[in-house]
Amino acid sequence: MDAPAEKTRGPLAPASVAGSGGLLPAADAVRAWSLSSLAGHLVEMSDPGAAPSLTAATSLILEGQERGEPTAWIGLGRSIFFPPDLAEWGIDLEALPVIRAPGADAAFGAADQLLRSGAFGLVVLDLEDRTRMPLAVQSRLAALAREHHALLLCLTRKRRGAPSLGPLVSLHGEGRTRRAAFNRFDWQIRIVKDRRGAPGWSHTESCRGTDGLC
Repeated sequence: MDAPAEKTRGPLAPASVAGSGGLLPAADAVRAWSLSSLAGHLVEMSDPGAAPSLTAATSLILEGQERGEPTAWIGLGRSIFFPPDLAEWGIDLEALPVIRAPGADAAFGAADQLLRSGAFGLVVLDLEDRTRMPLAVQSRLAALAREHHALLLCLTRKRRGAPSLGPLVSLHGEGRTRRAAFNRFDWQIRIVKDRRGAPGWSHTESCRGTDGLC
């Protein structure tokens, strides 16, 4: 029997000029979508589709590689990002370890090991449609992220307004896209939960639509 087809998803392509209209002033840098401001936390990024979350994750991977911070990706089953799209962003795919976990428990265990090593500044955990994370798992992973000043970014697919993975998620952002021109899209993260401060802030950037999207 043939193996099931691999599911690939891609982020929006980087634009030649990116905007940051949703960013707050530098004095309030803790409220910004950046690796430096999110490090040490368990963060969730969700949307009903895939592109905004993947684009948001890709921007952090690129930032991490530019800063020399090792990053890793953990995915469930056969779902994975589309590698050429990340390469177009300028991401070094050879420097991005990818772990395919057969189930949620294995994915949580892989995240535990990567964070516990202290070697990674960013671990992306692509949970797809899973909407909850056991409290004991949250507590352990959040503590490891805090101890090693690393970012654990969980990607989920859920309707807007749905609750976060759990109470120990420091920040929960919802993604959306808006067509700004024929081949130009604005992707936005709206923060609906922020245990570090008040929610309601957002981050917006402009990107070019990938082939087939325009």
